Amino acid sequence: MEKREPSGNRKVVPIAEAKQRRHKKALRESRAEGMASIPDDPDVVANFTMIGNMDLIEGNFEDAVEPFSRALAIEPDDVDARSGRGRAYQALGEHALALADFDRAVKLEPGEARHHLNRARALAMLGRLRQAVRACSRSIELAPGNAGAYYTRAVYRSHVDEEDPGVRADLDRAVELAPDQLPYLRARIDRLTNGGEYDLALADLDRAVTLAPDNAELHVLRGQCLLDVTSPWYVDTKGEELDEAAQCRGAEAALVALAQALELAPKEGQILGRIHYAIVRARETLPDVDAFLAALDQAIVVMPDDIGLLSVRAGRRRQRGDVDGAAADRKRLEEVGYQV
Repeated sequence: MEKREPSGNRKVVPIAEAKQRRHKKALRESRAEGMASIPDDPDVVANFTMIGNMDLIEGNFEDAVEPFSRALAIEPDDVDARSGRGRAYQALGEHALALADFDRAVKLEPGEARHHLNRARALAMLGRLRQAVRACSRSIELAPGNAGAYYTRAVYRSHVDEEDPGVRADLDRAVELAPDQLPYLRARIDRLTNGGEYDLALADLDRAVTLAPDNAELHVLRGQCLLDVTSPWYVDTKGEELDEAAQCRGAEAALVALAQALELAPKEGQILGRIHYAIVRARETLPDVDAFLAALDQAIVVMPDDIGLLSVRAGRRRQRGDVDGAAADRKRLEEVGYQV
């Protein structure tokens, strides 16, 4: 029999997707029947709360509000339903409603750290960052071993005052408690590199790339850090003598990291430019001039209008007697609006 082609604009749904949709529809219908069959009775508050928690786990945040609300209509002081509905509201972006539920949960169980941390997150989303920091602090007092609370407080503290030394202290504690949590490491890496503490950042990056070896961004950062930690100006800030051999070793190690980044990175986008910039920087440190010029060529293919790269290549070409090449770069600089 000849296969019939679909007519008009009718969308053809793959069989697997159609089955999944029917399955989800059946689940929703079953859930609705189950909800309707539960009486509004104090003995079944836990049933409503269980359904709401299942909705949260499955990411059905809109659906989750109803069973939690049914539970609270029966028992307004049920702290599990109050906290659950707050989390559903928060996931839906209803932060004022979430805060109201978390405030009530804190009053009901003032010694429960998670309520204070949930409240902190709602406060932060409403722009009340100083109060969010205080709520995090209360959560930490109650549960000093919770790495996530320190990380969360660090984020809010940095928004209140970027120079607050407590940010670094909180990140240090978060990493100490959960050394394999990449978000905590990454936040401290950013803090260290922004503060010029490249040797400490490099140690964190070494750890980070073992946790996420396929993360191109981490390999880029590690390559840049290897260059920074052996750069003349950084060595000078530490009051040490410049070791040219160490600088070359750093550049070679950076090239290895950047080659990994290049292999993992998408073939277009901002990260590609950052990789090539760092490769040019590493090649400039090493004595092989031809390799440096080749790196410049590759970088300019990716960023053909980059004034800095074009200027450097024009100068190097002129030094080597490549008059035509230098003239071509100067012409390109004029075309992109740079006065040569």
